[in-house]
Amino acid sequence: MTNERPTPDDLERLLLGASRRYTREQVAEAVGLTPEAVDKYWRALGFPDVGGESAFTVWDLEALRGVVELVESGVVDDATAVQMVRALGRMTGRLAEWHVETLAEIVESSVVEGDNPRSRLTAAYRLAQQLLPEFERLLIYAWRRKLASSVNRLVAIAEMGESPLLAAPTSVGFADLVSFTRLSRGLNVEALGKLVEEFEATSNDVIFGGGGRVIKTLGDEVVFVADTPVAAAIIGCELVEQIGHNPALPDVRVGIATGPVLARLGDVFGTPTNLAARLTTVAERNSVLVDAVTAKALEDEASIALRALPPTTVRGLGAVEVYTVYPRRSP
Repeated sequence: MTNERPTPDDLERLLLGASRRYTREQVAEAVGLTPEAVDKYWRALGFPDVGGESAFTVWDLEALRGVVELVESGVVDDATAVQMVRALGRMTGRLAEWHVETLAEIVESSVVEGDNPRSRLTAAYRLAQQLLPEFERLLIYAWRRKLASSVNRLVAIAEMGESPLLAAPTSVGFADLVSFTRLSRGLNVEALGKLVEEFEATSNDVIFGGGGRVIKTLGDEVVFVADTPVAAAIIGCELVEQIGHNPALPDVRVGIATGPVLARLGDVFGTPTNLAARLTTVAERNSVLVDAVTAKALEDEASIALRALPPTTVRGLGAVEVYTVYPRRSP
């Protein structure tokens, strides 16, 4: 920055760590790829085509060179490299959106009413200067911690004689807010944002605290997995307790199903995933509905009570045995 008041270009250079100066053809030549291959990785990261613009920095070039070296050394093949880049792009893209939304509030609070928009730019620039180094370190730390946790889980699966590459038995849960669409129509943007934030924060705390993993959130719905039906059921009951009994949140319905699921790019696929989603549509408000496989595994669990319900017809899956689960209260 050459003066006291930064420009948008100054802010972008600060965030990117360098200026845009290379075209895709120049990047391709520097790393030994075709321009089409550069486009493939760029799209996988989650960015639109840039044509002949000088859109790339030296760090874009170095990052792509590192990926190319991994492929050429045989550590991963090209398809795997693209898949890893795509997963990274999805994760960091959502993370960046969340951070910007949060930090925008801080920037707004630091701008004195009546100042011009340039003041906001200055506030954003100064905030980025302070936060970037620490959050960059925090990002690497969190990724390594999550990586260690995932690797440990795969090692445990392998030690049981199962292949971690195949669909493994997992309990999948869906938690869905009741009448969210109708409720959201009566809220302003700020109130709606607070409601969604409260739901995500509460569900994350419950799921992670219970040993589960959040797969994704879709506004009024959170998808999670747990390694055992018992853990999933306890999480489901706690979600009802923490969300359904929270006056700031709508009621909630939870569906849980257990069976082989395939994990890819941070998502889970298989019949249990589809069944868990369907169960939320037939569950009563503030209740946890599970399939027969999950219920069977809960029969000897002292902390959980089961109640069989009449079989229900689930769209695409036919007649399904279902059970309500709830915490067993001590006498």
